[in-house]
Amino acid sequence: MRKSGIILAVFAAVSLSGRLLARAETIYYKDGKTLKGKILYRDQGSLRVREDSGLTEVKTDKIEKILNDDGSISKYDYKSLNKKIQVLIARKEYKDAAGLCSLLLESFPEEAKLRYLRGLLNQKTGNPAAARQDYEYLIKQNLADAKVFNNLGSICAGRKEYKQAADWFIKAIQESPAMAEAHENLAVLSLETEDYNSAIAEYNKVIGLQPGNFNALYNLGMVYLNQGDYPKAKEQLEKALSVKPDDINTKKGLDHLAKIGAEKGQ
Repeated sequence: MRKSGIILAVFAAVSLSGRLLARAETIYYKDGKTLKGKILYRDQGSLRVREDSGLTEVKTDKIEKILNDDGSISKYDYKSLNKKIQVLIARKEYKDAAGLCSLLLESFPEEAKLRYLRGLLNQKTGNPAAARQDYEYLIKQNLADAKVFNNLGSICAGRKEYKQAADWFIKAIQESPAMAEAHENLAVLSLETEDYNSAIAEYNKVIGLQPGNFNALYNLGMVYLNQGDYPKAKEQLEKALSVKPDDINTKKGLDHLAKIGAEKGQ
């Protein structure tokens, strides 16, 4: 039986708060003016900058960008670096994107969406331990949501910690009952532990939420076939084939059912 893999919750764009903090050497204003100095701290909507002539307060909504002396983007320029992160993700350069997330988190540790994104990127690049740290941080800060619980479940499943994985998937479902990914992950986990009744129940929930989910239709059909419920197996595999008409494995499953029917004279 082909099993679909454990699903990670999808990327979410990092929310930009407009807050900037920098020790960058040059601040560029939207009106073309520049300011050179060391930023000491930030308040809501403003920066306190030390220049040679003294202290200056700068409104963040007037800033265009912040650059280092060598022309590179300051690690505190949230807006520009976030754009670079999104470009790297689009190119599937996840490791580099995670590195930029780490750079920003040095100065914006309270940014929950940025921390979640770094966790997801580390998970995708084979560093689940680092991902787990970010997810657990969000839980401790009461900032976790269904995506965090789902992804913690996938980490535990990868380590064959099936009981813990199931607990996290169930918690994700409790947080968001319509989260098809968590239901499908729980179904895959049930197949791994040979709990076929639970797998059937979860795949049916997935199909209720996503009627065209090929993996759920195919796997449900194969579970029914292995349990000897041939009419239901045929029904689900035919639905799967309607989603992917050229899928070889689905065709093989239906051919096998046809042979069984012929042998029984049906």
